[in-house]
Amino acid sequence: MRFILSMLIGLMSCLTHATPQFTQAECQMLNEQRLEIRRQLRQPYNPDHGQQLQARLKELEQLLKQHCRKPVKNPPAVVAPVPQPLL
Repeated sequence: MRFILSMLIGLMSCLTHATPQFTQAECQMLNEQRLEIRRQLRQPYNPDHGQQLQARLKELEQLLKQHCRKPVKNPPAVVAPVPQPLL
């Protein structure tokens, strides 16, 4: 029983790490956008604009939840493929 439980916990932790994490700057920018939308939602708006704001707020909250759990300080370096010599 303990073995199965530990395997499930290990599997769940691997799944959360599989999602690439954004940088701290990107997460901060998304959070600022989220706060701005919440500010706009406290102001008068028409129904169409309100739906757009709610949809964007939901999208931002999902991005923050998925990609900003443990933001990285610096983005990972992009490794360029090494060209193979022609034979």
